[in-house]
Amino acid sequence: MAYVLANNEILKDREANLTPFLLNTPEVFKHSIWFGFGGIPLLNENVDIIAQELKLLRHDIPELLKNRRELFRLLKRMLNKNRYYRTGLITFQFFTSEDKIDYLVTCKAFRGVDFPINGQGLHLHIADIKLFSHSLSLNSRFIKTPVWKQVKAACKKNKNATVVILNEKEMVCEGIAANLFAVKENVLFTPAIETGCYTDVLRQEIIRLAKQLKRKVLETDNLELKHLKNMDEVFFVSEVQGIQWVLGFENRRYVHELTDQIYAALNKFLETKVENQK
Repeated sequence: MAYVLANNEILKDREANLTPFLLNTPEVFKHSIWFGFGGIPLLNENVDIIAQELKLLRHDIPELLKNRRELFRLLKRMLNKNRYYRTGLITFQFFTSEDKIDYLVTCKAFRGVDFPINGQGLHLHIADIKLFSHSLSLNSRFIKTPVWKQVKAACKKNKNATVVILNEKEMVCEGIAANLFAVKENVLFTPAIETGCYTDVLRQEIIRLAKQLKRKVLETDNLELKHLKNMDEVFFVSEVQGIQWVLGFENRRYVHELTDQIYAALNKFLETKVENQK
């Protein structure tokens, strides 16, 4: 590269006098993990996801993340030094460029002692932006993040709102970085992976717990808005936002029977997982 465009001027790269950071601006990938019950119950599963995302960005996972035992030790030490003894989030930030990868790990605490859940319920809105189902690479968290930011900004003024995102076929897909679940009678519906939906560690756990609760589970690529309006119950799940129960969609009002059961079962599962890791 001989020339650059800097502040509306075409300059030779040597004349531009840009810092290495500006010459090689990194891409930033963020990933958050919930901690609680004295441990980090889903650490290993989340590190596997991080490895997949970095592979998509053509980077190997940092050496520390390959040593799960040492990673856990350092994360626990960080939490303890911050005096975060209850619950919260650990956030990894990866700064990737062509020739290297740097990372920063931060944490924040929640007030509660269990996995988070909203108690009052949220009102459901429809995002204007669509997702694409035809490419698995487009379902990457790194690639989806700009879309989630735009959707979140559009509903920022309404604190009691949550959003459902559709794909290009007008099928229900996901929330803002959250898995969507809906209940009709004895059946739990969730968008199939083929819709391009958000998938994280908790998606499969919710499906498993629902089956344990004797509920039939249907993963479908044919869930439309008109179907949501006829559901008995709707909720979203993610490690960042916890369980988000939906109170209503337009003039439809929902109950939260299975949501409460899933919440209790999920907390029991996470607590048991921490005990088994000791």
